Amino acid sequence: MEKRLLITRWFGAGVQPIPIYDEASVTTARQRVREAGQPLNLRKELVENVALIASELTHNQLAHARQGYFAILPVEREGVKGLEVIAADIGPGLVNPALAIKGRASTAGSLGEGLAAVLRIADEVQFDSRMQEGLCVIARKFEAPAPSPYSEIAFMGKPYPGEPISGDDGVCLTTESGILAAVADGLGHGPEARQASSRALESLSRNRHLELDQIMLACNTDLIGTRGCAMNIVRFNKENRTVECASVGDVNCHLYTQRESHFFTATPFVLGSTLQKQRIRIEQVKAAPGSVLVVFTDGLKSRTSLKGQLDVLRQPAIVIAQHLLEGYSRPDDDVLVLVGKFR
Repeated sequence: MEKRLLITRWFGAGVQPIPIYDEASVTTARQRVREAGQPLNLRKELVENVALIASELTHNQLAHARQGYFAILPVEREGVKGLEVIAADIGPGLVNPALAIKGRASTAGSLGEGLAAVLRIADEVQFDSRMQEGLCVIARKFEAPAPSPYSEIAFMGKPYPGEPISGDDGVCLTTESGILAAVADGLGHGPEARQASSRALESLSRNRHLELDQIMLACNTDLIGTRGCAMNIVRFNKENRTVECASVGDVNCHLYTQRESHFFTATPFVLGSTLQKQRIRIEQVKAAPGSVLVVFTDGLKSRTSLKGQLDVLRQPAIVIAQHLLEGYSRPDDDVLVLVGKFR
């Protein structure tokens, strides 16, 4: 089942999440946080803040999801210890994150006060909201300021009308040097398209150590026999603050600052082709603090742009993604948007 596979990916190999059935499950989640913090000798205040994050997210799963799961993991970044909460579900996804973040949403299908609290407390937050498929929220809290490539990452997508799942897929991987993220658009829409886009992401994960053009060529080989897909891969290096981008087919990538914008150029190519010697274009630009990365499939209109929309770019990443879906979506395609905010 595709939705179950998404849950498995969100938690990662070797992680055994606990199911969230009732109020007792929420209590168990909070206790798991305290147990995880004890061997790390983390400050009580930090552990209780993470326990509050766990409580907010699991309560929202009870209210709005069909099947919710929770895990707590220790994290460390350059010697700074912390805790990572993962809350994922099979549900409708976020309906109106902008309203929820303002702390006013309380109707079914919203996260209410919980989402606002998570953004306020956590040092890093990552959202992955797939309409009709589910929602994953990853929140991290460190005992001291930790080197981080981003403050927020958000995926938001919806399927083609009438389809159970989208043919578009995406992933964000944290690496020692920064982040590696990708958005893939399987040709067509629905489950067969998703098979191609998900296989591309599996190939990327296996070959993450390679240069971007070599990752693309590996994906091309792995996708032969599928419908094929378009794909964008972005690597952000936190040391030299560069964004490196490779894109094939109709997946767009933009980088915005307060004063400037850069639109990356794609290579006209479809992964899964038998053409083996295709040269993949790679671009590299500097990302100033406060830069906003936007990647989207062709489910958004071709002239989609946030250039000059500073009021939108100042919003949380998940709200920017919502703005794009609501304002620029085409009615006849599935769509996936990735938004990243760099520190």
